[in-house]
Amino acid sequence: MIFTHLSLFQDRRIFLKTKLTLKIVVFMLCIGIATQTSAELLFHDDFEKDKIGSEPSKWEVGHDGKTTAKVVADPKKASNKVLLTADNPSNDSRHDVGGSIYVVGDAGWDDYVAEWDMMFPDDFYMGIVFRFQDGEKFYLSDRRQGGREYHFYKRQGNWTKVKDGMVENEPEVWYRAQLILSGDKFTFKLKERKDNRSFDKIDPATEGQDGTFKTGKFGNYGLVYIDNIFIGDSVEDLVLPVEPQDKLSTTWGTIKASY
Repeated sequence: MIFTHLSLFQDRRIFLKTKLTLKIVVFMLCIGIATQTSAELLFHDDFEKDKIGSEPSKWEVGHDGKTTAKVVADPKKASNKVLLTADNPSNDSRHDVGGSIYVVGDAGWDDYVAEWDMMFPDDFYMGIVFRFQDGEKFYLSDRRQGGREYHFYKRQGNWTKVKDGMVENEPEVWYRAQLILSGDKFTFKLKERKDNRSFDKIDPATEGQDGTFKTGKFGNYGLVYIDNIFIGDSVEDLVLPVEPQDKLSTTWGTIKASY
């Protein structure tokens, strides 16, 4: 009888330990699933499905001006398609002289990481906008003339400089850019596209902080070439999903033929 009670006691202990272990495993799985579903690739475009001479199919006009963005052949590799953001010269393409702004995304976008290829046609003021709400409410990451200064500005009826920055750059060279938005803090980095270093090894070109606009879309500013754009919740999300034909997940660096 004593052995029977002891055996039952041991069995109950084993049962309770197993039950607790299962609860912990289920809890961890729930956390893992919640973490995975909360992070995602928000946007991707390489313009390969668009026709040369057409407006970009995944983009919309955020500020309707006199310029039109078109998909064109890459000046450095004619078989590649890229976006040329305006059909006027540089000095006639910025929104503050009547140019259009094309945008992607959702008005509720707040924090994200964006990476894209960018080439400057000439030595002028050009770049991208973020947290774009309308033609008079947005932030601008702006290349300045001279090939060194790169600043953050705020557009709110007029221009307010948020922060100075600096990075060496030249026209007619493909660069890879990264923008990280985290609350009121913005970080912009730029490297040549042929530079294989990860962005965590690249010094920021511009770091700024401003809390006026909390959300908004992403878009172009002025005349610039854009390609291979990825926007996601984190750097790890800047990957194309696995396709049914057992293709590997693909990052921006391998979605097109090597340059």
